[in-house]
Amino acid sequence: MSVNRTLTIGHLISGSFGLVFMLVNGGWLPPAGRLLLNIVGVAAFVFVFLAFVVSTRRYGNSRPGEGFTGRYWLIVGAEAVLLFGGLAVIRSVQPAAALGWIALIVGLHFIPMAWLWPTGRAELLAIGITMTVLGVIGLGLAFVTGDGPLVALVSGVGSGVILLGWPAIVAASSLSRRR
Repeated sequence: MSVNRTLTIGHLISGSFGLVFMLVNGGWLPPAGRLLLNIVGVAAFVFVFLAFVVSTRRYGNSRPGEGFTGRYWLIVGAEAVLLFGGLAVIRSVQPAAALGWIALIVGLHFIPMAWLWPTGRAELLAIGITMTVLGVIGLGLAFVTGDGPLVALVSGVGSGVILLGWPAIVAASSLSRRR
């Protein structure tokens, strides 16, 4: 597994969405479990943020604006249309499936992102495939069991761990390297 030596804006975006996935979808846990999940999530994000600051000072930011082209916005626009259009339909059929749909679409959007950012291609594909699988499992669970908390665990918290976990790994790698 290769890791870039610097953290990028993309890592902060991924980490922030991962934190939100964890905070929002851990509500079904008992209070102590939810508190622990929230503390771990916030601590991981703070670590990623501070490592981003240190990494930027050490190595400079990787080419600002790289990948934030028209193609990037086209992918994000398609993601938004699929996300919100699909949610409108899915919520009317099986409300517990909404979170599985969100994880599926967010996961799928990483695949063309890997095409835009070849330096992180393997990592983006791994995140995308993993989240896509978590989304499909969540959709299946929702339609078979209707169990919203189970879908929240798999597609919500699971996706949050993936989205925040990868930047935390990159942060640890970035900070452990010498100039």
